[in-house]
Amino acid sequence: MSFSVKPLDETSWADFAALVERHNGVWGGCWCMAFHAKGNGAGGNRAAKQARVRNGSTHAALVFDGAACVGWCQFGPTGELPRIKHRRAYEE
Repeated sequence: MSFSVKPLDETSWADFAALVERHNGVWGGCWCMAFHAKGNGAGGNRAAKQARVRNGSTHAALVFDGAACVGWCQFGPTGELPRIKHRRAYEE
């Protein structure tokens, strides 16, 4: 195994999209947009994520095993994630 990390940007979009599509849009179509906006549906979430990638407002690290994208992690300020909940909300 040879792991490397790359940013999610226009050059890595196809790799990210392939990974997410292999996993049913990740949990049925979220496309890692659940904390951003409400009610987009799977197709809308994909388009919204791609638009964020195009305009440079997404923050994510992609993990590659050789040439294959095998994982990702989204990060960024909470102001970009208006629907994120405080830890206490998850513990209730």
